[in-house]
Amino acid sequence: MKKIFLTLIILISCNQITDYPFTPKEREYFNLFGTTVLDPYFYMENFQSEKVLKWSKEQNKFTENYLRDSKYTQIQEKLSEAFSSEYFSISYFNEKRDTYFYNSGIEQHNLFFLKGDEPSLLLNPNTWSNDQTINLDQTSISPNKKYLAYSTSDGGVDWRTVKIRNLTTGLDLEVEISEVKFSNIIWSQDSSKLYYHKYPKPEEGKRLSQQSYDAALYYFDLTSMKEFLFFGEINKEENYKLSFIGEEENILIKVITGSEEENFYLYGPSIETLEAMTPMNEASFNYVHADDEGVFFITNYEASNYRLVKVSFNDFELQEIISEKDLALKGVAFVHNLMLADYIDADMTSKIVIFDVNGEEDILKFPSEIAGTISNFQESGEDKILFSVTSYTNPQKYFEYNLVNDDLQMIWEEVIPGYNPDDYVEIATYFSSKDGTQIPITYSYKSSIEINSRTPVFLYGYGGYNISIRPSFTPKYVAWLEMGGVLAVANLRGGGELGKSWHDAGRLDTKQNGFDDFLYASKFLEDKSIGNRKTTVISGRSNGGLLVGATLVQNPDYFGAALPAVGVLDMLRFTEFTEGWGWRGDYGSPLLNREDFVRNIKISPYHQLKIDECYSPTLTTTGRRDDRVVPSHSYKFTARLQEYQGCNNPVLLYDAPRAGHGSGNGVAMPKWKRIKLFSIEQAFALKHVSS
Repeated sequence: MKKIFLTLIILISCNQITDYPFTPKEREYFNLFGTTVLDPYFYMENFQSEKVLKWSKEQNKFTENYLRDSKYTQIQEKLSEAFSSEYFSISYFNEKRDTYFYNSGIEQHNLFFLKGDEPSLLLNPNTWSNDQTINLDQTSISPNKKYLAYSTSDGGVDWRTVKIRNLTTGLDLEVEISEVKFSNIIWSQDSSKLYYHKYPKPEEGKRLSQQSYDAALYYFDLTSMKEFLFFGEINKEENYKLSFIGEEENILIKVITGSEEENFYLYGPSIETLEAMTPMNEASFNYVHADDEGVFFITNYEASNYRLVKVSFNDFELQEIISEKDLALKGVAFVHNLMLADYIDADMTSKIVIFDVNGEEDILKFPSEIAGTISNFQESGEDKILFSVTSYTNPQKYFEYNLVNDDLQMIWEEVIPGYNPDDYVEIATYFSSKDGTQIPITYSYKSSIEINSRTPVFLYGYGGYNISIRPSFTPKYVAWLEMGGVLAVANLRGGGELGKSWHDAGRLDTKQNGFDDFLYASKFLEDKSIGNRKTTVISGRSNGGLLVGATLVQNPDYFGAALPAVGVLDMLRFTEFTEGWGWRGDYGSPLLNREDFVRNIKISPYHQLKIDECYSPTLTTTGRRDDRVVPSHSYKFTARLQEYQGCNNPVLLYDAPRAGHGSGNGVAMPKWKRIKLFSIEQAFALKHVSS
């Protein structure tokens, strides 16, 4: 790509409300497929530079000052209370599991324990850094119970460091395995080797931005204390997931290209004898289980709503075990010689159907009184299973179910301080989008409040990458609901809630469908007098950040507020950073393909902003160390929107320090950072959508 640019530093004109921090503007142009594209904030792609860092810090100060007269403190206090609940992982209640996670309510990160007569604390991430921004990712205990492998993330980045602890001494071995990313960590059966997936070391200063290619599978040998290459084809775009199956430790490798659905599996008794076990790059295959005869996969191969198949070890023939149904199959758990299939029901909750191992629907019926998103199925004792249930208004509950006598017992429930789930209602329904397609939506609110056209509405959406947004409780919305707001979640096209066809209906040439769905979700709520467009804040994260940015730009000054978070906001240059090249399954390759360029520039929030247009109040959030959707997306979008804004509506940025893509959902962040981020977002929203 030939680029022609002229650099000119100019001062952005003062906003009609107040002066934003000074933002340098460099007039840079580049040519793509005969089109000249203006990119005045191109320099912000060097987001670790001193100039850009200074600018982002000034934007943070400006945002915090703006919110001084908001309900930030009130929201923060409520969320601090909501995030102080006691937590046990479900494995705590399973006699077959050796480890569990626990939080008394005061810890920033969960503690990791080994069971015994007296539980032993194995890992305490709260002590790893002064600000608790180093967090625990994965754990794996060796088959001989002598070693614990665990991975950590520093400041929210996708990069992981793997360490190995001697459980006898309690000390880590003198080895740190770096450059690990998007990897599971697996022990060999004899506990002598640890396997993982890693990338070449990035160039100096480009760790958070350099394109990630040439991944391979490696292992660390505890006998020699050395690292060895295990498997890696000469294909810069392939990623791998490793499994060992059977007593002979036969090798099963999942081969993935970026984030595309299509994949295939290699299988063999040795690395030299691997063969393609599934059709190559024709469909999605997800490993579920293996027995002596073959491997079970959930697949969309000749089944848009997915089905369960078994592939024989001997001849790789594919046998259908559970046929495709009207509902999308999302998971299958093998417990006590039964298969528990999780389908997404019409209300987006779980419909569990029990099959025998041959795929015949069993006479057993899953307890009908259980409603919500059901997950974490585990064998527990003889003829017993454990599982968890949650919804938008109901925190986690754990149940034990006896398959023989049909006895169902709740064994634990999460109690959120200051919150009573019985005080809330949760309504699932459908609305008509622009083209008449019926779109699922669920909205929740406190039953004691009067819902009317003035009610504040928090509308969330995602709509991408075949990801299903299912009812699940999070304390982050407690303050919003307690203060009389409505939480609405729309299951847009592009997601995976209604099968492969639903995903296909909202990606590439059909990507606009998801934006239309989101707009019409707001229209539906307004028509029902559940708030109105000016009391509605739209929110989304990552691909959902693109959703919010595009919907905002296409419908200026329509909503009360917009919260695009860690979003893909430059739809032309996302391929140039880290894993962005792998998003082509949903976005295409706009720098290489003319059709993709023409489509993407029409929907790119950064490129579709118009001078002197009045846009809704907007707070863009990102993580300063986000190495998945790099922060330059949010920086460039905010700078241009501040420049172009044609009315008094504020345009703000909050850039979370020492936070990565997890700033989108807070999972990798300590509690205090999550609370601050969510309080900033909701305070900004309420400032502009409250009557």
